[in-house]
Amino acid sequence: MPKLRIRYKMILYFLMVLFFTLSLISMILNCFAYPIEIAIYVLAACTLFSGCYYLVSDVQYGIKEIIKPQIVENPYTNRIVTDYSLRIVIFAVLGAASNVIFAIINGVIGILSHSAWFGTLAAYYILLSVMRIGAVNQQRKISRIGLRGKRMRSEIDFYRKNSILFIVMAVILGGMVLLMELSIGGKNYPGFMIYAAAAYSFYKIILSTIHIIKADNRQSQLIMIIRKIGYMDACVSILTLQTAMFATFGNHQRELEKMMNGITGAAVCLIVLGMGIQGICSVKK
Repeated sequence: MPKLRIRYKMILYFLMVLFFTLSLISMILNCFAYPIEIAIYVLAACTLFSGCYYLVSDVQYGIKEIIKPQIVENPYTNRIVTDYSLRIVIFAVLGAASNVIFAIINGVIGILSHSAWFGTLAAYYILLSVMRIGAVNQQRKISRIGLRGKRMRSEIDFYRKNSILFIVMAVILGGMVLLMELSIGGKNYPGFMIYAAAAYSFYKIILSTIHIIKADNRQSQLIMIIRKIGYMDACVSILTLQTAMFATFGNHQRELEKMMNGITGAAVCLIVLGMGIQGICSVKK
């Protein structure tokens, strides 16, 4: 792709947003003539492809030339970038905070609506936040231990305890799946939020899979358990996304919905249970 001056890039970005918006309006309202629709879709595809190319290039240039030097100069941000364990713990803190918020919201809804589904969902988020907060607290304790052998024993003990919590979590998730099968649970997203939720869920499962492989290569029990927690969270997101997809596009095919939710739910429960059992058995070895 040829290099463009900044003013031409701004025009391209404007056209990209314009034609993308027109294509959505055409798809939803069907208010344009057929030749105009074709022209809008073609222009939207061309501007979106070229605009994304230049946008990614600009972002990469900004990160390399502007943001990265400032990060390196600051001792605190430089430590976050260079210290893998610290970076994982910081994201675990953010994840724990979001889990606490979700637990409170689902708990309040469950109490007000007398819903066992939301109550079980609140219990899931509570236990998830406890596991993440425990990992952060454990990292703080380990950082104070000077002897490597003692630090390793502390990590192994924490890994074993959390592997037991994975088994408890599998039981809670089994209750969630059972409530879905009894037709008293499931998520729903308004409007186009279902597409954003789908993109985020697939992003989580892909990223968590990559992270759990990297964590295994680093041979750290604490990092591994944090990555397992993230992978479990991503698997449950896929399950809740499936229920929302059926609610939006299922056309009331109740038997198919029950069968697919049961299969996916059982698979998630077995994955979480397997991670717990594998963690206990690997520690015993």
